[in-house]
This record gives sequence, structure tokens and C-alpha cells, in this order.
Amino acid sequence: MNPVDWNFFDAHCKVGLHVRQTMDLRSPWSVEHLLGDMDHCGVAEALVLDCLSVENSPLDGNPRVLDQVKTSPRLHPVWVALPPGSDETPAPDEILRQMRLNKVVGIYLLPRQYRYTLNDWSIDELIEPLAAQKVPVFVSHYEVGPGPVWQTDSTDLDAVVGLCRRWPQLPVIVSEFRIRRSQRALYKAFDACPNLHLDVSCYWLHHGIEYVTKRWGSERLLFGSNWPTLGIGLTQATVACAEISDADKRKIAGDNLRGLIKWCQPAHPAVTVKPPADELVQWGRTGQKPETIKLYDNHGHVGGTSGHYHVPDGDVESLIHDMDRFGVQQVCVFSLSGVFTDEVYGNNRALEYINQYPDRFVGFTLVNPHRGPDFMRQELERCQKLGMRGIKLIPSYQAYPEEGPNIDVACQWAHEHKQFILNHYWGGAKQLERLVSTYPDACFFTGHTTTEYAQVMKKYQNLYVCSCPVLEPRIVEEVVDTIGADRFLFGSDLTDLPISWGIGPILFAYISETDKRKILGENLKKLLTRYSLRP
Repeated sequence: MNPVDWNFFDAHCKVGLHVRQTMDLRSPWSVEHLLGDMDHCGVAEALVLDCLSVENSPLDGNPRVLDQVKTSPRLHPVWVALPPGSDETPAPDEILRQMRLNKVVGIYLLPRQYRYTLNDWSIDELIEPLAAQKVPVFVSHYEVGPGPVWQTDSTDLDAVVGLCRRWPQLPVIVSEFRIRRSQRALYKAFDACPNLHLDVSCYWLHHGIEYVTKRWGSERLLFGSNWPTLGIGLTQATVACAEISDADKRKIAGDNLRGLIKWCQPAHPAVTVKPPADELVQWGRTGQKPETIKLYDNHGHVGGTSGHYHVPDGDVESLIHDMDRFGVQQVCVFSLSGVFTDEVYGNNRALEYINQYPDRFVGFTLVNPHRGPDFMRQELERCQKLGMRGIKLIPSYQAYPEEGPNIDVACQWAHEHKQFILNHYWGGAKQLERLVSTYPDACFFTGHTTTEYAQVMKKYQNLYVCSCPVLEPRIVEEVVDTIGADRFLFGSDLTDLPISWGIGPILFAYISETDKRKILGENLKKLLTRYSLRP
């Protein structure tokens, strides 16, 4: 299908100098930057908030966003509302009148940022006229400020369900940074509230779009990017590559949102998107994989469909099917359950996958440094005999110091057996330099994207950076400029994250197609001929 036919309409963008904005030329924030990224990705239209409305006061940001978007008919303003009761804002009926006059297509409620509740006594006076007109109301419990950007599971679903039930005609859209471990509560909220929708920029779940579409219908989902907190390519590739019907994909990409905002009859310009920069950009726009592309993935979790959060389609046959769809030839995998609990149990679950498909999975033994040197070596030896070929560390999740002495136990084993060793986080640069120099026959992977070790990488060739997850715009470009495309490896973080979520930022990166192909597979393919070889 031609990318114009998807007619992507982004439900979640912000413009303005937000609180964490740097003035690096690569760090986008303006209307011009947004339109440039939309053109590159093939996105036709977008809803736009002003960062002042989100971070400081709707009184400042709501008027400014009208001025920000007035020169582009592709951008539609959205306002942030406060509960009535102070002298700050007009009466709810007047707000609605001004929205219709200015073609403001929706309202955001930010109860945690502005310290109010969604209870009836707090918000229903505002909601009543909005519900009568079926104005879409976005609810985000994300809080901007000195706290972490990576806020997960922040939505108060009790409050959201209460709002939906009191006003069943009101379209309510949940949005936050990431829904990670609260999927089960979200599913019950979908059951309880036919008027509840989800901005999929916060739903980073393997086969999550497929699962919600099958259970509750594609009408519940809206394509949104959360630009520039996140890059457009993450969610766009995930929607474009989803294993759902073309009709459902078109609804999620934009038609659902167009239906929700028709209450104020906004104009939808005819948009002819720019041709894709290369065939990999085309893949991200359309979901149509080039026949020539082959991926090699250095970061995957396996072991089942249930854990402390729900993993749809996590069984081995479903995973192989997904790998085939994306052209993933091989993936380095390790236990999902062993991260938080019994790693022996987890390694055994991972071995079930590996033994069924030894040519597709490169198994890594997950070890817990708390167990001590003897137990760690015993588990490494046991798993190697059963088919494991590398090592996985995740001490920061297990409350073990990143620079504790038992990290060396695993590194020494990797050195002695010339294996890959992947760690979620290696600690400081001095620590990692000591490790890569002390154990030169081991091949070290950083578990997640970073340029922290760039100086170490200039001195030592046995250290590589994994691409998962690349969240903010232009991070791929920064990493390639800093360490080179040859040292950057595609990692999907399956089945924690969708494969498409991992490839999206690489497909849409402003780098050469040659460098994209190196990152997506060629680099790891070469390394697999030198390290972690089969006995």
C-alpha cells in the first residue's frame, strides 16, 4: 500500500522550548522541525500542544499554540484545561465556544502536573459541555519537572474509568510516557469503558497493537508519537508493520482520530508526502520490507507469555513467525523470567526455545552475581553444555553493584571461551575500560544505547553498543557520529518491545542507507563468525 493511503495523523506532538531542551542543532522542538520530521516520515497531519501549556500554565500556552500552528493547515491545536473554580479560566461554556471558534480540536487534562483529581466534584463542571459535543479529552498523569523522564505506569486508571463511566458519550484517550507493567489493569478498563481509547505512543508492547485490535477493536487505538520526547519513527513503524488488516491499520494511523475531532469540523488539507529518502524509510512508512534486507538482533528476551506483565504471542512459534516477517536471521536471546527471579528456571525456559531453533537463536546464560563465583561458574558451565553461547548480566535490576567484584567472574568466563557478554549497564567508563582491557578475548555489548563509553571504544575494539531503545529524535545520528556505524548493533529487546519499535528509529534516521544496513544486521553477522561459536 502506498504510504499516502495510510494518511498518518499524529495525535500527540508538542512544540516550544521545553524544560529539557538543548540547543544542539539535532534536538528538534519547533514547528519547522516538526513539519520536517513529518515530511521525512510521511505523516500528513498532527495535533499540537504548546510546551508552556504542559509545563507551566495553560494560560500561557493555549493562546501561543494558536499562533504557532496558524501558518500550517496540517497542524491542529489542542488546549490544556484546568478545573473550574478559580478566576484563571473562562467558564466551561466559554471555553467550548472559543475552541470551536479557533478550531481547537481537543482538550488535555494533566491532573498530576496541575494537582487536581478527575473526581466528579473536581472536573465534571468542565466535562459536561465537552461531553455534550463529544469533544475528545486526553488524560495524561505524566508529570514534567525534576523527576525522571522515564515515568512508567503513571495513569490512575481508577480515576479514568470513573470519568468514562460518568460520561459514556465522552471520548477519553489515555496518554503517558510508557505503559509497562499495568497492561492487565488497562485491559479491564477497556472492558469497563467502551469510550476509552489509547494513544499508542505509550504502549511499547510486543504484539500489543495486534492484541488490542483483536480483543477490543482497532477503534480503541490512535497513532501518536509523543514528539519530540520520542521520535515519530518508533510508533509509526510499529503501526505500519503491525500484523492486522489494512482497514484496521488505516483506522489507527489516522481515521480514528479524524472521526473524534469532527465535532468542530476542522479542515483536512490534501497532503502529498515527499518521496522516501531510501527504501528503508519506505519500509517504515508502509510496513513493506525490502526483499534484500536481513537483520541480526543482539538483544532479545524469551521464555513465555506471562510474567510480571503480559506478553502477547510470546511462544516460540509466534516469535519465529515474527522474525520471519521482519527478516531477522538470528537473535541473541536470554531469559525474561530470570531477570527478576530464579535464573536457573529462566535459563531452562530459554533453552526450550534455543533447542527447538538452534540456527535462529544464539543463547546467552543469564547469571545473578549475588550467587557468588562458584554458583555462577557452575551455571555457566551447565548452560554451555546444553547449548548456550554467550552471557547476559543485569545487575542493576537485581540490586547488585554494577562495579561489584562478581562482574569479573562472568567477564573472565566470556574471555576464556571467546563469547559475547551483554550487560544492561556496565557502570562508569573507567570500570568498563578495565574490563575490556583485562578480558580482551571477550566481546562486550552495552545492553542499551549510550555514548558514555566513546573514549573507551576508540582504544579498544571489543566493545559494541546496542541500539535498544533509541527513543529521542536524532539519537541514532548522534551515536553514529560519535562511535561510528560499525560499532552500533541493532537490538530489538523482544519480547519486551516490538521488533518494529526497535527498527523504526534506524529506518527513519538521517544517515546513509549503507550505515543503516550495517547497524540492522551486517555488523553482528560478522561478529557471529568470531565470537560465541558453536562448540
